[in-house]
This record gives sequence, C-alpha cells and structure tokens, in this order.
Amino acid sequence: MRQDYPSLKEKLEAGQVIVGCLLAYDAPWLVELLALSGFDFVVIDIEHEVFDDSAVANLIRTADSLSMSSIVRMPLTERVLPFLDAGVQGVKIPDLRGKAHAEELVAMTRFHPIGRRTYYTQGRSANYGIDVDELAWMQEANKRLFVMAMIEDINVVNQLDEILPVEGIDGYHVGPHDLAQSMGYPPPEELDEVIRGVVKKCRAAGKYVSVGVLTPWNLDKIESWLEDGCQFLIAASAWVLTNSIVEMGNDIRARIPSDRQAVTHVRKMHPSKYLNKIPK
Repeated sequence: MRQDYPSLKEKLEAGQVIVGCLLAYDAPWLVELLALSGFDFVVIDIEHEVFDDSAVANLIRTADSLSMSSIVRMPLTERVLPFLDAGVQGVKIPDLRGKAHAEELVAMTRFHPIGRRTYYTQGRSANYGIDVDELAWMQEANKRLFVMAMIEDINVVNQLDEILPVEGIDGYHVGPHDLAQSMGYPPPEELDEVIRGVVKKCRAAGKYVSVGVLTPWNLDKIESWLEDGCQFLIAASAWVLTNSIVEMGNDIRARIPSDRQAVTHVRKMHPSKYLNKIPK
C-alpha cells in the first residue's frame, strides 16, 4: 500500500475540509474519475449495495493508485479483515449500538496495544511482506487507519457520554434518515437541533464529524455543517447520477415540440425533507 500521499487523518489534523463520494457501483472507472476530479476519498457502500470481495479489493487498489483514500462502509463483521489487508484506509460502521459495539469496532480494526486485529503481513497493505519491519508497520497501520462509526438512533445519541471516551474511534457520521426514523419522523427542525447537539458533543470530545450526504439539491447545507464543526463532506454517487440523467432527459425533451413527443410524462426527483437546508 502506498504511503506517499497524505492520509485522511493528516488532512483533518491540518484543519482541512475533506470531500468524498459514497460509491454505489462496482465501477473502477468511476473511482478514477473521482480521483481525477479532486475528491479526497471514496466510500465503498457495502452496507447497501452488492459488492463481492474481489471487486472491493480492486476499488481500493484503484483509489490508492491515484493517491485517493478509500473507506469501506459495512456492518462490523470479520468480512472487514481482508479489506484491511487489501489496504483500505478507513472503516465506517453503520448503526452503532452502544459502548460495547464501539469497543468491538476498535478491537477488530486496530493492532495491539489499542485493539486485537489479527496479524498478517502477506497482503497488499504490508507490501506483501517485502522490506517490512513488522512492528513499525503495525504501528503505522494504527496511525493511518481512519475508524468511523455511524450514529443513527436516538438511543445511541442518549449514550454518547459513555461512547465518546472509547479510544481508537476517530470520527462519527450522523445518519439523518435513520435517526429521524428512530425518533418517529419528527419535523426537520427538531431533527436538525438533535444533530447539532451530536456534532457539538463529538467535536468537544476531539472527534471528527460528518452529517448525511450531499446531493444536487442540498448543497446549501455545506455552510451550516461547516459552521457546526463538520470537516467531512460526502456526495452520494447514486443521487448525483440519477439526478443528472433525469435532468438531461427533461432538458432534451423540453426542446422537442409537444406534438412530436414520444414521452409526455416529466420525470423528477423527490428530495428528502431531512436533507434540505434548515434556517438557524
């Protein structure tokens, strides 16, 4: 694995705002496009999309070849271990359940003395064992790996005082839709206030934070998220692509005379009320 470009942690520690994309497709060409477009990282969405392990390894390799960090977003199981050995630079675990779950995340992904990640130096992350000082490599792996957990339930919000002191988790991501579901779908203003409280607590504990995803219709959320203390911004590839295709199709048909239209129904996206800007 290459280590000749800044890690996510190094960029964040320098106060930079990093921009990534949630990848919904097994598309190495799209990873290349993201890197060439200036994105800092790509999040491979194994939580929601179908990826086989070889495809994930190739996406990790593609990102790394272009000096872009990769993160796997997936439930916490032993399936994450080969991705760590393949050189992924971040792990993002959805639906954090509580302190014990947070401790399990650290134990599985960090080497001693922080965790108990299993030893293996024959994979890509350790340069296949070539010219590797094992102890130094394990220490560097702990240093460079970015570990993130997702806060998506109001019960977890109420446990933050117990969770945030857990050593080894670098940041937290707030999932507005699942959090709203756990709250019985409150008005957006009420949800936004809860999210601001979460961000404030995380930042006070020295943790990095991101909220939701960016879409073509909620870019005006960026300013408020940055003001609240977020340093992670993540675009949603599926929504970006779908919206672009729908808009292009509608723009083309708008230039065709109505009596010559083969399709009359105008397609449109349906933005979530929880991803629109809420005034302070």
